Amino acid sequence: MATLTREEVLRVLDSTSWPQLAVLGVGSFVAYNVLSSVYNYWVKSRSPLRALPQPKESANWMYGHMEVMLNSESNEVQERWIKELGGTFAIRSLFGTYQLVTTDTRANTHVLFASHIFQRSDAVRRATKRMLGEGILYAEGERHRDQRRLLNPAFGFSHVRLMTQVFIEKGMQLREIWYNKCIEAGGSVQLNALYWLSKATLDAIGKAGFDYEFETLNEGGKMNELAEAFEQLFRSDQTVLEQMRDMMEEHLPLLRAIAPGRRQKMIDHSKKKMDEVGMVIVKEKKAAILAELGGAPANIDKKSVAGNDLISVLLRANLAADLDPSQRLSDEEVLAQIPSFLAAGHETASNATTWAMYALANNPAIQEKLREELQTVPTDTPSLDVLNALPYLDQIVREVLSLHTVVSFVQREAVQDDVIPLGKPAKDANGQTITHIKVQRGDQVMVPIWLINRSKDIWGPDADQFRPERWDSPPAEAAGIPGIAPNLMSFIGGPRSCIGFRFAIAEVKALLFNIVRGFEFKLAVDKDTLWSRSGMLMRLQLRGSNRVELPVVLTPLA
Repeated sequence: MATLTREEVLRVLDSTSWPQLAVLGVGSFVAYNVLSSVYNYWVKSRSPLRALPQPKESANWMYGHMEVMLNSESNEVQERWIKELGGTFAIRSLFGTYQLVTTDTRANTHVLFASHIFQRSDAVRRATKRMLGEGILYAEGERHRDQRRLLNPAFGFSHVRLMTQVFIEKGMQLREIWYNKCIEAGGSVQLNALYWLSKATLDAIGKAGFDYEFETLNEGGKMNELAEAFEQLFRSDQTVLEQMRDMMEEHLPLLRAIAPGRRQKMIDHSKKKMDEVGMVIVKEKKAAILAELGGAPANIDKKSVAGNDLISVLLRANLAADLDPSQRLSDEEVLAQIPSFLAAGHETASNATTWAMYALANNPAIQEKLREELQTVPTDTPSLDVLNALPYLDQIVREVLSLHTVVSFVQREAVQDDVIPLGKPAKDANGQTITHIKVQRGDQVMVPIWLINRSKDIWGPDADQFRPERWDSPPAEAAGIPGIAPNLMSFIGGPRSCIGFRFAIAEVKALLFNIVRGFEFKLAVDKDTLWSRSGMLMRLQLRGSNRVELPVVLTPLA
């Protein structure tokens, strides 16, 4: 094949206009991206997961079975697939790729603990970086270990014990607001509990996370710019079409570059505002720490310097003289923890407490039994030790987190070929018994938290019923669940387990302590008018509306 000399190439370039070169360059870039995507998705479509049983519903050529899932109610489609196909099967994902779904606890243990093989996909990491930055929810590998090592002290039991007083204070503030509304109404009052719980948990994570006052519970006050940016960034009223477009844009970055959607522009704007305010917080705290020690970082150890919020604890550890410089975080990485704390802490606590009120409103006898236990506490400001010594409160919180898990699944992608062991034999598409599953590089695995927490093979025939007493003596099968919290899948397990699980449990307990002691409550609408659309986050909403809410009637207790 003839090749052009350097002089010939230069003559061609000299005779070509810059607009032509620009078109050629852009065209080549587009062609490369398109062909690369087509090739990658073609390779993934040849996955060994094809040998597993698959749903009878035809898969959309673009969205696979994801469209069916997102349009279903409360994961009912996945439950039906479990009944029809067994606990191990494959579904089609975007562009015909395959995704493993299994409730087998040994298989999920392998996936979650082999984090060097099963990682979050590039698309998920791109979305995380755009919304949250390069914090602990984004980082992988050694950088994730560095961040987690520095953050561990902030989420340890002793520090959560300290932060519980923040949760109690916000719970008392919420209780007072609701009580005043009852007085104004002359008795009972109807309100959207989720709306107020969202405010209380945002205020709590702001104070506990970085000593910042959102003041969203202060009625009549204007929402500050950080709260406004957060609300826009994590708005919860997306339609199915908007969710599917988001998925497409993250899998095909070129689409976002050429024609970004309205939501993507809003995300970019809100993230920029959060970063501006957040960096001021980080720099002020860093300066205060250095000033307290006379500007001498060499004097800092991991126990010096006042400041109990999460960012202060992180900065203290990050500035410690005995820290290996290679493990030290940049200001940008510290900054990225702020939206990460907000996203994880706020979503878990507000939605979990909402689901708890929903469950208790539907089970008045359980609500009353809990109230009787809480009324034995002789103070309105209990410590974490006191809250943890209340057995029925603990059982109810664990049952809520299990039965009504906020995050219904997580996904991982194999970065190399692997063999996943099964704890119990399964059947392939031909009815042959299998004891392991082969996956190839690029295959995805769904860890179905919601399905495992409701598995009748694990929890028995009443697995889908609200029965807190089951936590008196969990079944032996539950011991195999790979969760950082015993017998609970909701915070997953392994190197990427939820670092803030103690934080979340303490906050939910503190809020319920105030709410259940202060009010009797029931649903303000028929139970059947409330539902939750299938998706990664399980949120209550009214039928016919994309708005999340929990309408309740509160009656104050004397």
